[in-house]
Amino acid sequence: MEARPTSGLVLVDKPAGPSSFAVVQELRDRHRTKAGHAGTLDPLATGLLLVLLGRGTRLARYLVGLDKRYRTEIRLGLRTSTGDGEGEVVEEAPIASEEQIEALEGDVDLPVPQASAVKIGGERAYRLHRRGVAVEMPLRRSTIHGLRIRRYAPPLVELDLHVSSGTYVRAVADVLGGHCRWLRRTAVGPFRVADADVERVLPLLVALVHLPERRLDDEEARLVRTGRSLQGAGEGPVALWTGDGELVAVGRAAEGAISPETVIG
Repeated sequence: MEARPTSGLVLVDKPAGPSSFAVVQELRDRHRTKAGHAGTLDPLATGLLLVLLGRGTRLARYLVGLDKRYRTEIRLGLRTSTGDGEGEVVEEAPIASEEQIEALEGDVDLPVPQASAVKIGGERAYRLHRRGVAVEMPLRRSTIHGLRIRRYAPPLVELDLHVSSGTYVRAVADVLGGHCRWLRRTAVGPFRVADADVERVLPLLVALVHLPERRLDDEEARLVRTGRSLQGAGEGPVALWTGDGELVAVGRAAEGAISPETVIG
């Protein structure tokens, strides 16, 4: 019998330069199975990239909305066209004080940077920018849950940021009247870049460590695999697994029942 393709989660510490797609492609080729990431990183950014393999690609929807943590150094006083050092200086701005920087916590509308990986008309914004194509970038509501100044030495400031999914740190730098000199993602939800190991494939259940869990007996597992609902309390997604640690499905709890939403195996 042919072995089942590798499935699981790989925590990657992406270097500056390659795109998230290139990292995914390398792992796809290595494991000879389908692969996908759960939240992109711009080519110039480094840090944690979550890559799902095989059947794990079905779990991306439960990971993309997780909060992110970043560390960045911002050059205050100079805005650039891309929000980083690769762009042209477009405006000089006053040097933000520590009080002004710390006051940025909370909900804020930020423009999506031209150098970001967001798709505009089906193409990555940074590719359009590199070709000199001018596009109007949308605003995005973001939440800055936490902002800590690690070093304030004007015109440079180094920050630790805890932000909602979809927040662009380059846009934070622009609001502060500056641009990012470097950017590193240190965490995605419960996952930390310190634990990254491109050689290690984590079990599928680990990818859902942030979700409530329910252990199934053999009969319950059979029902879930055939699309049948179970009795259960709570609201929202639930990881359903067997006694041997195998992820069977992600269910959706509502109105006293748990219905299979994404069946894995």
